Amino acid sequence: MLAARDIGGTRAFSFVGRPVTGIQRIGGARVPRRRFDTNKDLSRIQSSSSDGAITPDGIIGPDGEIVKRAPLDPAESKALWKRAIKLPMYSVGIAPVLLSATAAFVYTGAFQPLKTLGLCIASAAIIAWLNLSNDVFDSATGVDKNKAESVVNLTGDWRKVFLIANAFFILGVGILFSIIAQVPNEFVTKALYAAICCGYLYQGPPFRWSYLGLGEPLCFLAFGPLATNAFYLAQIPAALAIPEAGASVFSVIPSSMWALSTFLGLSTTIILFCSHFHQIDGDKAAGKQSPVVRMGIEKSTSTLKFLVGCLYTVMLVLCLFGVLPFATWTSGMISYGFAAEMVKFAEDNGNKPADLKNLKFLATKWHIAFSSMLVLGLIVSKLMVM
Repeated sequence: MLAARDIGGTRAFSFVGRPVTGIQRIGGARVPRRRFDTNKDLSRIQSSSSDGAITPDGIIGPDGEIVKRAPLDPAESKALWKRAIKLPMYSVGIAPVLLSATAAFVYTGAFQPLKTLGLCIASAAIIAWLNLSNDVFDSATGVDKNKAESVVNLTGDWRKVFLIANAFFILGVGILFSIIAQVPNEFVTKALYAAICCGYLYQGPPFRWSYLGLGEPLCFLAFGPLATNAFYLAQIPAALAIPEAGASVFSVIPSSMWALSTFLGLSTTIILFCSHFHQIDGDKAAGKQSPVVRMGIEKSTSTLKFLVGCLYTVMLVLCLFGVLPFATWTSGMISYGFAAEMVKFAEDNGNKPADLKNLKFLATKWHIAFSSMLVLGLIVSKLMVM
C-alpha cells in the first residue's frame, strides 16, 4: 500500500507490506536501493536506529514506518554535491605550499614553480583522501547519519567512496615523496609522514582521536609547523637545507618560518573548530567529545574570539621585535574584517546551533584571506629592500 505524508515540509511516500525497489533518498540524495520487505526487515531497523534517522533503506518515521522522500530536484542535488566536494577546503592543503614557496623566494631567492605546482597537486590529493575517508569513517560510527551532504549518503556506496579515497591517497603520497626524495634534510620526510599520520589519527579506526577532542591539536601540528616548514625546506636550494656539522636539523629553518607556520596552523585549526558548532547535538549523540561539546556554544564562541585576537596581537609583537617583516602585519590586518565577520556570526547565532552551519564557511573564507595576506606581506617586504 502507498501512503503519502509530509516530513519537514517535503511530500514523502511510504510503502507498507510488500517488497519495493527503485530510487530512495538517503541524506537528501537519490540512490538505487536494494529490494526491501518492510514486514521482514522493519524490526531489525527499528532496533538499531532512532526515529527520524536516515538508514540504508530510507528514513524511519516517528511510528517506525520506513518513509521514502520525494526525489531530489536537480538544483538541490547540485547544491548538495557542491557542499560535499568542499572545494574551498582545499585551501588548507595549498596554503602551506604557497606560503612556504613565497618564504623560500624572499629568504633565499629560490623560485621553482614546477616543484610548487607538484606539491600543490599532491596536497590537494591528500586533502581529497582526508575528506572522503572521513565521510566513510563517520558513516561507520553514525555521526553523519543525518548529514545530507555526506558523500557516502549521496552515493549510497561507502565501498566505492573508500576506494576513490585510497586512490587519491596513493596519488598524493606518490607525487609528494617523489618530489622530496632529493631533499638532504631528514626533517622533511619525517615531518610530512607525521602530518599524514595526524590526518589518519584524527578519524581513522581504531584511533579516532577526534572523538576524544584531540582533532584540533592534530590539525594544528599537521598543517602548521610540520607541513609548512617541511615544504619550505623542500623549496629552497639543497645546499641551504643541509644543517652545519653538529647542528640540529631545525637550525636551517628561520625563526620567521616557525612564526608563519604557527599562524597558518592556527587559522586552519579554527576552521575545524568552527565546524563543530552546528553539529553539537549530533556529536553528543555519537559520543564525540569535540571542544565545542566539552565547553558549550557560549564558551566556544568566547574562545574563538580570544584566539583571533591573540593571533593578530602576537603577530604585531613579533613584527615589532623584528621576527617578521612589518609588512606581514599590515597586510594581515586587511583580513581582519573577515575574522570580525566570523566572530560576530558566532555571537549572533549562539542560541541557535542549527543556524551556525555557515560558520565553518566564514572561517574558511577568513583563512583564505589571511594566508593570502601573509603571502602578500612577504612579497611586499621583498620589494621594499630591492
